[in-house]
Amino acid sequence: MKKKTVLALGISAILIAALALGISTHMHREQKPANPARRDGEVTVVDVPEDDQLALVSGEKDPGPGGSFSEGEQGNAGKGSSSENQSAKEIVDQLNADDICVINEAVTVSDAGKEAFFANDEFKDVTPIDSEYLLSTPLPSKYDARNDGGKCYVTEPEDQGYSYLCWAYAAIGAIESDILKNHEDISYKNLNLSEKHLAYYNVHKTTGSVGGYLDDDYRVLVNPDNEENAWIFDYDTGYVAVGGVTDYCISLLTAWKGPVYEKGNNAFKSIYGSEYLFKDNKDKPSGAYDADFHVQDVSQVRGYISNNELIKRMILKHGAVTAGVNSAEKFWKNSHRSLYSFFEGEKIPTADHEISIIGWDDDYSAANFSSRPFGNGAWLCKNSWGDTAGDKGFFYLSYYDDTLSIDSISAYSVAAKSDSDFYDNNYQVAGFLTNLESTLDDSLNTVFAYKNTAKPYAVMYEAQADETLKAFGFMSLDCYGQYEAEIYKNAEATDGKIDLNKLKELVYSQKISAVSAGFHTFPIDAGQDTEDDKNSGISGIELKKGDTFLVVIKPVREQQLVFEAAADNISPKNYDEWKNLTGSFENNYSASGNSYYLSDDEAFLESQSDKDFFIKAYTNFGEQTFENADEM
Repeated sequence: MKKKTVLALGISAILIAALALGISTHMHREQKPANPARRDGEVTVVDVPEDDQLALVSGEKDPGPGGSFSEGEQGNAGKGSSSENQSAKEIVDQLNADDICVINEAVTVSDAGKEAFFANDEFKDVTPIDSEYLLSTPLPSKYDARNDGGKCYVTEPEDQGYSYLCWAYAAIGAIESDILKNHEDISYKNLNLSEKHLAYYNVHKTTGSVGGYLDDDYRVLVNPDNEENAWIFDYDTGYVAVGGVTDYCISLLTAWKGPVYEKGNNAFKSIYGSEYLFKDNKDKPSGAYDADFHVQDVSQVRGYISNNELIKRMILKHGAVTAGVNSAEKFWKNSHRSLYSFFEGEKIPTADHEISIIGWDDDYSAANFSSRPFGNGAWLCKNSWGDTAGDKGFFYLSYYDDTLSIDSISAYSVAAKSDSDFYDNNYQVAGFLTNLESTLDDSLNTVFAYKNTAKPYAVMYEAQADETLKAFGFMSLDCYGQYEAEIYKNAEATDGKIDLNKLKELVYSQKISAVSAGFHTFPIDAGQDTEDDKNSGISGIELKKGDTFLVVIKPVREQQLVFEAAADNISPKNYDEWKNLTGSFENNYSASGNSYYLSDDEAFLESQSDKDFFIKAYTNFGEQTFENADEM
């Protein structure tokens, strides 16, 4: 009897202690400052004592309520540095043009030209570079890229931890899917690319671009006022606390700053703990341009439901697409297994989290969501919150999701080293789409563009060796684009002007088009021949070292024309949720003088001293080609 009493008392004591611990843990988690890049309520603990996760480097415990920034205060918590900050308006004023617009960095692409695209008889024989998106073959009502005829085109879900890098995880996941979908010799079990490399070079200066054209384009995190106790700068790891959007990925990856395999210093050592996250990831990754693959295209379309067929065909082509969602806890159901954001007719805020879409189910019940959407159907998505969130790291997103309707869906086309379009050189003058100010607030980070223009624009390059021009590419914010592209050798500029009447050495002319917006690469081949058969038999344009070549793009219809605006500014201060200074953005974008835009009198292409256009040119070494079939 005595033993039973003691045992009962012991069990009671254990239960009371367990209950107290549960209450304590629950209260502590309620007080924990959530990472706004995750938006997943309680942050999962991974093999690190909870107090250690939230310990400051000073040794202080997590301050709890009032000791950390609120959600709205994180990011640009400072009131600015003593250094002069050049605002977006000041940059526009500096551009000295009435037809310039400033766009939120979470750019929503336009498809206003759809009707004109299909009605244009002059382009009826031009095959869009992304023509697979227009196929009319029947689509299945359900698709899962993890099991496509017994093949898996999806890598395992990863965990972004306390980092703000959902954008990098989503993009890398989609890139891995495209590689798997289009390279049968690569297995999902052996493919793991680096998010760290991508995030690091988002805010670090690089050198080694072809011709040095990009070497003076950079953005870095700085401590302009030498604020004390800015310990993160001792490790140069503020980049892990920089939230982002697809614009960053397009800028970095089409510049060939990655992707690389995740190994050695290209892998994160820690993803949890306010101290570990910054201190343990101090090792610099491999070189910026040490790419194991090349991203050649990033296709973008609007995410609203009328584009569902188009999005499905993008997934079938690439294995996955990326999308932005609102991951506020109230929109989730079933432990992050289903998501539906609905704002009852109010203004829809921009997304706060990036994910990838790997499939769909047209019959997924509307009853599975936190509130009932207008109908059944959902996208099958891959998250970056580890394999304990949702259904082993995956979840469903309603077709009717409000946030998705204002977002841009993106798919990546990737070349492996064995592919014919894995080019040797990437000529480029524009480094970044976005001027950064905040690590979290999209409304403070800006993209610049001409509002509506059909004027020709161009970039001039000088060949750095004897090489062959194999392709060119450019960025567009408009779907259903149609263009005329021309390439001239050894065009002459006088006082920053190219006289259109003196452009004589036309070596290539072609009509080109794309269904999707984004960045597209156009190979220089027979393609769409011109009336004089100028392009017949061409597989590249031979260049000698020192030759200049001018790539001219002529839009058929008025559209937005995005560019990198020259800037030299330092943003207000950014802090993480533990009040650690992560830094001010120093945006240093210099105009190369190699970008040209049609003059008002339409007689010249004028060099731009305040901007650069996103026109790239790709060359290979050591090939002998012919500019005309007659030369063969």
